[in-house]
Amino acid sequence: MNLSFKLFPKEEGFLPYIYLANMCIPFYFLLQEPSNKQYPGLLLMLAFMIIYRQIFWSEKLVKYLLTSEIIITLIFAYFYNPMYLYIIFVFVYLFVRLPLKWMYVLCGLFTLSSIHLIYQEIFPDQLHLLLSFLPMLFGGGILPFIMRASLKYQELNEDLKRLIGEKEQLEESKKRMLADLSHDLKTPMTTIQGYSKALYEEFVEDEEQKKRYLKYIHDKSVRVTTLIDELFMFSKLETPDSQLNKEKKDLCEFYREVIVEYYQLFSEKKMELNIDIPTTKLIYEFDSKLLYRAISNLLENAAKYNPEQTTVFISLTKRANCIALEIGDDGTGIKDDLTNTLFDPFVRGDKSRKNDGGSGLGLAITKKIIEKHEGKIILDTKPVRGKTNFIIELPVKEV
Repeated sequence: MNLSFKLFPKEEGFLPYIYLANMCIPFYFLLQEPSNKQYPGLLLMLAFMIIYRQIFWSEKLVKYLLTSEIIITLIFAYFYNPMYLYIIFVFVYLFVRLPLKWMYVLCGLFTLSSIHLIYQEIFPDQLHLLLSFLPMLFGGGILPFIMRASLKYQELNEDLKRLIGEKEQLEESKKRMLADLSHDLKTPMTTIQGYSKALYEEFVEDEEQKKRYLKYIHDKSVRVTTLIDELFMFSKLETPDSQLNKEKKDLCEFYREVIVEYYQLFSEKKMELNIDIPTTKLIYEFDSKLLYRAISNLLENAAKYNPEQTTVFISLTKRANCIALEIGDDGTGIKDDLTNTLFDPFVRGDKSRKNDGGSGLGLAITKKIIEKHEGKIILDTKPVRGKTNFIIELPVKEV
């Protein structure tokens, strides 16, 4: 049995204790009261402290608890001494937890009741005491709104800092993207220029070597074309007004058709496919051309970047609020520190710029396609089975 007792939540720090310690002053004066007023007053003070503590543990009841605190404060002021209105400073900082409408109600209740009491107390013979009551009126009627405005300003300041940080990160991402793009374009173009110059100026006489040079030129030109095509696709998907060509189809059958096209590629590397796709129809509205691109990118990466005899896990599951398409493997794996950046343009699984034939845009394009379908893609580097698992979640929109 857990017998530990916490007065206030740990995350609140020492502030609640400091404010509650101020109750020592009214407690001292309460002890000077006659016994017929002292005992009820002590019970009220005990109720005040219990309610004060409960405010931190009952978020849904905060408006009723603070109303109770104000009522207890006014009882002390009306039936004991008006100076007990100073108790408002013990819990006034908690008013910022209230909805704005309730702040107006409670601050108005306290202010009007206090003005009525002060009027009865000082008018007409003791007007000189008015200054001593002004801090209480300020504390209960104006201070909560100043504190709320201060917190709002602090929140806006934090939001501004976050937006500035995101803008700087975006600018840095753009710079890196341009640098990577220029690198990926320059390398094959330099190769094409070198080999074509050698052929044009007839430095090569051997026919076999000429064919090899022509093949190099062809391969590099294909790489440049692929990179340009993928960059165009990525830019098009980033455009907010780009439209999807959606059709209602059997998603299970579509998924199987995409996998079949890559069966030969997996077979060549002696990879084992573990496929779990329902045999029943699952009608879904999607852009088949784009979704094909997204799934094929993941299948191609699974085949390209894993060693032979890797097991690839492919599944489709209908969940309560989404359809999950999973492609995982027990191959090389991906480092945890790449999970936040792997879907950025020109980021590779090993962070290298090696010439593996990829554009570095495949996963970025996949993510954009899934987001266009109002879904999301998740990378799980510690799945239940295997080492890597990509999960595409599409929102449920069955016919």
